[in-house]
Amino acid sequence: MSADMPFTKENLDTTLKELGKTFRKLNGTKMPAEIILIGGAAILANYGFREMTYDIDAVILASSAMKEAINHVGDKMGLPNGWLNADFKRTASFSEKLLRNIICAHITSCSKA
Repeated sequence: MSADMPFTKENLDTTLKELGKTFRKLNGTKMPAEIILIGGAAILANYGFREMTYDIDAVILASSAMKEAINHVGDKMGLPNGWLNADFKRTASFSEKLLRNIICAHITSCSKA
């Protein structure tokens, strides 16, 4: 996949599976990690009305070692820097409350206050 080739549902799944395998290889199976897809990648993965996206916006709940895994997969698959990012945090519509709600929707015990 080149820098100008978009993610489709099929290669999105393949890329994220490769990221999971790489993270486990670098960090072992006991290190927790979670990636919550946001925006176009989330729509692509879960609904049928979008066909592609050029990056993956996500909330990354993992050790800093995830960055090494992201870079390794990017290099291996020919992806551009920032292929997986948290750039959504720099948009005008972002707020910390929104982030808390996103994270709380994915964990069992959480206070949304």
